[in-house]
Amino acid sequence: MKTQMPRGCAFMHEIDVRGLQAPFPILKIRRALAAMEPGIKIKAIADDPALIADLPAFCQQAGHRLIMAHQQGSQLIFELERGARQADLNVTEALQEAS
Repeated sequence: MKTQMPRGCAFMHEIDVRGLQAPFPILKIRRALAAMEPGIKIKAIADDPALIADLPAFCQQAGHRLIMAHQQGSQLIFELERGARQADLNVTEALQEAS
């Protein structure tokens, strides 16, 4: 059975980065967003408290939109929307930038 999304509603993907420490959650989120079309939303589930500061900064730098962030126990849940522009860094450059 195919689920139809309401008109104007973007599909939301989920990415689980629990257990990863900076800079790896951002790198996985960045890779997921890079594979998507602008306007697509993702839900990221994490447990690294560094993402509270790192993810908004990443979104601003890369042109994505942080829609929502909240904490459920030890889990951090973020909703992001893929922006129109994408930073032109490959994984090697991103690792160098993060260090």
